[in-house]
Amino acid sequence: MNSVDDRREHPEFDALPPGLRLNQTQFIATHNSCHRIPVPDERFPWLLGADLDSYRYDHLPFARQLGEQNVRGLELDLYPDPDGGRYRRPLARRWRGRGEIGDPALARPGIKVMHGPDEDYRTVRAGLVGALEDIVGWSAAHPHHVPLVIQLELKRGWPFSRLVGGVGVPSWSAPGGSASTGAHAAATALDELDDTLRAVAGDRLLVPDDLRIAGKSLRASVLEDGWPLVDDIRGRIICFLDAGDENSSHHRRTRAAYTRDRPNLEGRVAFTTPAPDQPDAAIVMRNDPRGESADHIRALVERGFVVRTRADVPVSTAKRNDHARVRCALDSGAQMISTDFPVAGRAFRWGDGTFVAQLPGGVSVRPNPVTAAVRSPT
Repeated sequence: MNSVDDRREHPEFDALPPGLRLNQTQFIATHNSCHRIPVPDERFPWLLGADLDSYRYDHLPFARQLGEQNVRGLELDLYPDPDGGRYRRPLARRWRGRGEIGDPALARPGIKVMHGPDEDYRTVRAGLVGALEDIVGWSAAHPHHVPLVIQLELKRGWPFSRLVGGVGVPSWSAPGGSASTGAHAAATALDELDDTLRAVAGDRLLVPDDLRIAGKSLRASVLEDGWPLVDDIRGRIICFLDAGDENSSHHRRTRAAYTRDRPNLEGRVAFTTPAPDQPDAAIVMRNDPRGESADHIRALVERGFVVRTRADVPVSTAKRNDHARVRCALDSGAQMISTDFPVAGRAFRWGDGTFVAQLPGGVSVRPNPVTAAVRSPT
């Protein structure tokens, strides 16, 4: 069944007016979507810092986030593990005299999903393959959904844990191959990431080559010719890389490796998040939607970029009952708005317990307040 037929049979699911393009929508995502609250006696300030409360937020399994909480974006914190078993003995567990984590996914080679391998390791799904299978399974059961957007944060080791015997995190950009894919020695963890995404999500993926117009950069393609119509890409999954601030050395190294000989992401699976003037720019990250940054986000979305921003920071925004930041995020026009509190009740520990970041009416998607009225390229 194609997306148009499915829309006719399920008009109420992810309902939008016809004719909207992807960048003319707005939806909620979860931040650190794999995160589970650390074990109380493993919250060591030496590893986590003084603000231990900032780790006291919790997420449901991915299918429940997508189904019960109406989010359409997820963030997966990723760590390479080419040989398997690297993250089975977190430092926080060792300091409490506890043994290896029993999850068999941690023993297998392949990219892992967790916030921090030594100090904040509790996760909804330990392996990327399992996480993607959960997401693809929900997608297959709800083929009319608007595109799911997955932020792939390429993590490094936490500096304090390394000083006291924590695990070393392999490079994303250095050659090394992987036992999980049989990749040759010149392959990088980035290549393994692409291979894993293709193997699990397959044709559901919407990749840069699907948007790029012959003879144009990816940036020019989306800004001049437009993003696809939502009704043409229902049931699809979009991934983008998050390697930190676009000016950081980690971001520069990672992007250079991912775009080597592929300046417009030719043949790649994920989008990058470079500065807006770069040829591979299509998705941009701007974490703070307040003040001058709100104007900057609005200018970016008016030009045709897809922007991800954050409605809150765990858990200080909820502690302050700062609903104004949520309004700033919604009003900015950013298409993807990340939160740790996508439904009422998740912030019950903090402030007056009412903090929530969701679209009006709690819907899964709505016309973008800035771009929906703008005439699309034809």
